Amino acid sequence: MDKVLREEEISHLVEELISRYQVFGPKRKGSDHVFDEIRSSDELDLSYVTTILPPKKFLLPQREKILSFGPGATPEEPKPPRKQLIFGIHSCDLNAILILDKVFLDKYPLPSYAERRKNLVTVALTCTEVDRACFCSSMGTGPSPDQGYDLLLTRLGGRYLAEAGSPEGEEILNLVEGEEAEPKDYEAKHRLIEEVRGKFRKRVDTEGLPEVIGESLQHGIWDELGEICLACAQCVMSCPTCYCFDVRDRLELNLKEGFRFKEWDSCLLLEFAEVALGGNFRGSRAARIRQFIGHNLGWGGGCQYEALDGMFKCVGCGRCIRVCPVHIDLTDAAARLRGEIVAKSV
Repeated sequence: MDKVLREEEISHLVEELISRYQVFGPKRKGSDHVFDEIRSSDELDLSYVTTILPPKKFLLPQREKILSFGPGATPEEPKPPRKQLIFGIHSCDLNAILILDKVFLDKYPLPSYAERRKNLVTVALTCTEVDRACFCSSMGTGPSPDQGYDLLLTRLGGRYLAEAGSPEGEEILNLVEGEEAEPKDYEAKHRLIEEVRGKFRKRVDTEGLPEVIGESLQHGIWDELGEICLACAQCVMSCPTCYCFDVRDRLELNLKEGFRFKEWDSCLLLEFAEVALGGNFRGSRAARIRQFIGHNLGWGGGCQYEALDGMFKCVGCGRCIRVCPVHIDLTDAAARLRGEIVAKSV
């Protein structure tokens, strides 16, 4: 049974969840917000618009030890992850997790990801405001999710409509009394969503976009963007769906023992496509920015777009636009490519 909860009931619910899970949620950090562990309901700020980094880090740690090696090394039994709960995740970030699920669970499951995902509960939050760089509505990933959550909260004035999306979500709802949701509450939610849709300042026309991107390999825009791109990789580090990683070995000073770890990597870095004898498949910044944008917006209707069952890798969160020091904008690039390539084909 869906419910309507008052503000104080939300606070009570958070305290109950903290006693049962390791809870993460949006916390204020200066003028920004970050996803961090919540130890008290007072720390949670559900009025946030976006965060510096996405909650991807709870499923894919920035750096993770794989194994130890050496004469005395013994197999290490992996510790089962604690049950985690993300409270207040927005629709774009929730959809990003669904994309990561397809990458790491479908064909070749990654055990560490699968274990963390199995132990993750999500309490989603419908957006009531729009970030200046966000375009999730264009990508079909916001402002409110229609799948993938255990519980969905939508703020309606001083109350929240709480909708369960899984048996675990039902159990969470049972932790608070609340009032039974009525048709008027769902109607208010739909009005809110339509109101929020009208606030987006950035948009992307996704109709046939993978094909447009696929025909743009030799387009001059890549050289132009490559000229200004700093290859700092901030866009990749802040992206909720970028999943590339590197595997490295580190040797101790005794030269006998060491450990292997994997860590986030970025296609914007020069060494990413480097191979033996100094060869590099993407030695230019133009080639690397083309890879980043092309991967996110669907290569030519090809493998990436199809492997995600018609979902774009980009969820339109706008973080790459917000953090870029030279103001490279995916939405501008997509609009320009569509305008010039489609015009030539007419």
